[in-house]
Amino acid sequence: MRRQYSPDDDTKWQAAERLATFLDAVLKTSANTPERSRAVEELAHRIGRTPQTVRTYLRKYQTDRRVSHLLRDDSGRGPRIKPDQDAIIREVLDTKYLVRENRSLNECWIVANGRLEDAGHRTVAYQTVKLCLFRHWTEAEIAKRRGGTALARPYRRKGGRMQPGYPLEVCQIDETPIDVLAVDNDGNLLKRLYVVVLVDVLTHVILGFWIWPRSPNREAIGLCIQHAMRPKLDYFRKFDIDGVNVYGRPKTIITDRASWYQSIADDRAVKDLRIDVQPRRSEPHVRGVVERLQGTINQQLRKLKGQTGRSPSDRGDYPSDKEARLTVFDLEEAAAIAAFRICNGEMDQETLLRPDLEWQKRVHLIPDHLMTADWQDVQLAFLPEVEKSLSVRGIQHFSLAYWNDRDPKLAGLYQNRFRTRLRVKFNRNDISHIYLLHPTSGEWLLVPRADGDLAPLTEWDLKQQRKARREEAGTSWSKRAQDRERIDAINARAENRFQSSRKSGIGRRAASNDVASAIAASAPKPLEGEIELNRIKTQGNGLGSLPQTDDVYEEVVWREP
Repeated sequence: MRRQYSPDDDTKWQAAERLATFLDAVLKTSANTPERSRAVEELAHRIGRTPQTVRTYLRKYQTDRRVSHLLRDDSGRGPRIKPDQDAIIREVLDTKYLVRENRSLNECWIVANGRLEDAGHRTVAYQTVKLCLFRHWTEAEIAKRRGGTALARPYRRKGGRMQPGYPLEVCQIDETPIDVLAVDNDGNLLKRLYVVVLVDVLTHVILGFWIWPRSPNREAIGLCIQHAMRPKLDYFRKFDIDGVNVYGRPKTIITDRASWYQSIADDRAVKDLRIDVQPRRSEPHVRGVVERLQGTINQQLRKLKGQTGRSPSDRGDYPSDKEARLTVFDLEEAAAIAAFRICNGEMDQETLLRPDLEWQKRVHLIPDHLMTADWQDVQLAFLPEVEKSLSVRGIQHFSLAYWNDRDPKLAGLYQNRFRTRLRVKFNRNDISHIYLLHPTSGEWLLVPRADGDLAPLTEWDLKQQRKARREEAGTSWSKRAQDRERIDAINARAENRFQSSRKSGIGRRAASNDVASAIAASAPKPLEGEIELNRIKTQGNGLGSLPQTDDVYEEVVWREP
């Protein structure tokens, strides 16, 4: 017998009334139709339930449409878990989950079930542990103990539901640090690497990825998108991978609010390619597609030498820096296998769908212009852009000059130097060239370095070269300070010399002439040794020179006998 309504259940009754209103709207659609399915899914997303739960509500309500049928009848049911079980779960959550280290709730669930089994109790579901967590602690307490924000948000905006009609209509891009340390070819430890992943929302296929040795920026995003647009057959042969050839230009890209994504959202070059970049607030990645696949890639990479774990507590005392053996190219091969074989080629245990098969079923729905786009134009669109003036030396960037006198397309621009600002794009991965937009033809031109050095060089290599030159030709701070302090000492010595007021005995011109004479007398002179010898000979100082005299002697002419 169904429990009768009690005035004490006012909150539950109001919730049941609101649910009944939503169910009335769903029942207006015809049964067993696509409209009914869409209405059920939208209601499930709106109230935070599964579609199966909504269909259960419909079966209870649609017969006579009574609100009381939607009330939960739990009058005769006791608690789900015993006090001893609750105490064990609470202890595990208190010591394992509510700590600064980033331990997942799934790990705590496993530990709790292990302790329950050892104590002779029945194991519990994951949701039971989650409910126990929020029953004993508030969201603010959980956030504070785990090192998050001090105050929990009372309302978290839903990101909405995306239902693309075909692949490539909506994609998601995100970056994450790789949980493995890498080395260069000489064994030197590198900084933390990042992997940028582009995922199709409809099929959950990874279209492309890029491993970046620094914090993500526009170049990394452009390289990831161009990798997604290029056919993968040659790439698969490079790593001996048997995978489905997935590629194409995304129509819409959903991102988070990172600065490098916001910088390209309103970029005119990106808009020219009709790629809509949408940085979203609060919950940017609806359904967490890209995060789950990033976690799968990192889960596979964490098995390699030099892994850092998910957190310091997960790493423990493992010496990641000493065990690092893999290069960037080794990690790229491992990430390619994880992305295109494991993520794309294996069935999702929750949805029972295999991404590469879903792609093959719907690839015919993709518009032709998304499959035939030029990947070079896309990569060029994502490069940083600045405005530069043309000088007599060329275009100055990276403290280098760029120009080519033999290029006829650039000859007309040189005549109008200093007059107009030119749009320039640059690639930090190779600064031997820049890209110049011709103001008349609208064509992007490749402009090399004016000094003729066209060897591939990154911006970071250039900085290292300049740093080495500074260290070679530079002076230590101590010596630089000593020289300046000696100059200050000269000033202090002169100040002590003229403690009293100066008395002008002669004019400035006469004083300057006296000082000039003293300086000229002490200045070095050419052939100074001969000059001094001549002076000695004419002074009669007892060194063999004849003394000066007024006596006159008769001149004797010498004759040859």
